[in-house]
Amino acid sequence: MTRKLVSVFLLGALASAPTTALAAPSSKASHASPPSARSERALVFVLTTGLEDAQTMTSVFRHAASAAAQRRLREVAIVVYGRGVQAFDGRLKARPADLVEHIAKAKRAGVRVILCAQALDKMGVDRARLDPAPTDIVPNAMTTLVDYVARDAAVVSY
Repeated sequence: MTRKLVSVFLLGALASAPTTALAAPSSKASHASPPSARSERALVFVLTTGLEDAQTMTSVFRHAASAAAQRRLREVAIVVYGRGVQAFDGRLKARPADLVEHIAKAKRAGVRVILCAQALDKMGVDRARLDPAPTDIVPNAMTTLVDYVARDAAVVSY
């Protein structure tokens, strides 16, 4: 089910991409932007999976860091809500050892990490014990996600 959801979001993002970016390479001169061109679009990763799928949790941060490192997008962000906020709960011993490091690497790469205040409250995560600290905590992740989509962001959901 998760793969289908990711595929749907990726297909939606590709469908709204300029056709020159999707065209097959040819021997003729291309009107497409050179690979180093910077887009004004944002790429938003959505994390709702909790510790039941630790590999997916770490993948979100690795993939976002990789996207940000390319410096081709206006912004790369991760919106975290639902069980995903467990990634930041410093009290949980069950977190994978490398998860905190992947989050820190993503932040160092310039990824904006956004947590949902409602999810933190619902999951009982103490804001004073967030580890590592997010870039932002917003009242409602869905409102933030809708705002990104309204501004033409591409969305990848895990």
